[in-house]
Amino acid sequence: MLVSLFRTNRPAVLLLLAVLVPLVLLGTWDGPAGTGTAHMPLYALVRAVVGGSAWGAWALGVLVTGLVCVQLTALANDTDLLDQRTHLPALLFPLLVGAFAQGALLDPALAGMPLVVAAMRRVFRADPAGNVLPHLFQAGFLLGVAALFFLPWLFLVVVVFTTLSITRPFRWREYAVPVVGAAVALYLGWSAVHLFGWGHWEPFRSVWPGPAPPAPPRGQRIALYATCALLALIAVPVYAAGYQRSVVRVRNRRASFMGLMAAMLVLVLLMHALTGRFPPAMAAMPLAVFLGHALTGRRFAWARETLVAALLLCALWAQW
Repeated sequence: MLVSLFRTNRPAVLLLLAVLVPLVLLGTWDGPAGTGTAHMPLYALVRAVVGGSAWGAWALGVLVTGLVCVQLTALANDTDLLDQRTHLPALLFPLLVGAFAQGALLDPALAGMPLVVAAMRRVFRADPAGNVLPHLFQAGFLLGVAALFFLPWLFLVVVVFTTLSITRPFRWREYAVPVVGAAVALYLGWSAVHLFGWGHWEPFRSVWPGPAPPAPPRGQRIALYATCALLALIAVPVYAAGYQRSVVRVRNRRASFMGLMAAMLVLVLLMHALTGRFPPAMAAMPLAVFLGHALTGRRFAWARETLVAALLLCALWAQW
């Protein structure tokens, strides 16, 4: 039922997120008011706004999650990352965030995620034959602002570089502009902290979260990884077939998205190696789009509904 609803391109389907997102993430409401250490200024501001209110942090986290769901749908549809226009990424993202949940919902990575998705949309939608410098500066600036929530988001500038290498001949200015944009954002953040005494500025400590929450049950992790693996097995041939029959412009965008997935994988592995865990949104964002390929077909609909139901159960299991 969920797959058949979100596989359509009716905008009214997104209204279901008002029920689905709080339901899936309800188990995080009594967590601490944000996880991680508030060593980046914009996340420190978020922590100051919610104060010690667990409900306030949870409500803000739900709103940000819903916003990212809408953004991912727009990203996938506007850049032809899926074979048809659907709202499947909006369905999968909260399920994956809930299933990968490790502590409170509102963490620094999720707080900066809307800016990351907005930056990727500007990069993927840039006209290869036109002047891309404004898009590249905006993307770099947005990633710099996202890094003021969570420093590792700055690493995604390499996705801009891979996209340029795929879509355009080498022009050194195009590689320098996103770096300048990110540097401007970081400089403005640093200036605000030091000139006005606002927030905190300990960027390298921002990757170290606070005390680790209890690990999800081993059975839940096995079920989650098995479900994701089955969805990926279905998605890979669908993606490959769609890639082969698409035009060059769409091929380049999908190849660029593979670069984003690779960059996110590097960040996930690095965070797990350093801290023993990783932000759920970091894994959920690329998977929500890629695993959407597994749900676009109409044959064996029962199997797809079953896998999504299993993902929903994994999310509820992790929460409760």
